[in-house]
Amino acid sequence: MTWRKTITAKSLRAAGASSVRVGDEVIYIAAVGDKLYAINGVCSHAKCILGILETDSLRTKCQCHHAEFNLTDGKMVVPPYVAPNILMDKLTLKVYPVREEKGFIEVDT
Repeated sequence: MTWRKTITAKSLRAAGASSVRVGDEVIYIAAVGDKLYAINGVCSHAKCILGILETDSLRTKCQCHHAEFNLTDGKMVVPPYVAPNILMDKLTLKVYPVREEKGFIEVDT
């Protein structure tokens, strides 16, 4: 695995979260308090880009159908509203190690 530089820590903290391209992948990075989280940034339901941060529950929400994913383990915790009976345990997103290094956010891919 390789640590890859993404965005500045200042930009991430100002935005709270961001979906960034790292090589061929889109990774959703969030800063909540003093902790950083990184998960696959593409919803496993309909392949939309994640983008709504729910800081009080450490979740991100898909912009298309509002499926919610836990930032700590990538598990889908709320199904998309268009598929309420979907098997959520099959739609977990990959979680990545993430760190701040010399003013930048790095993800280990």
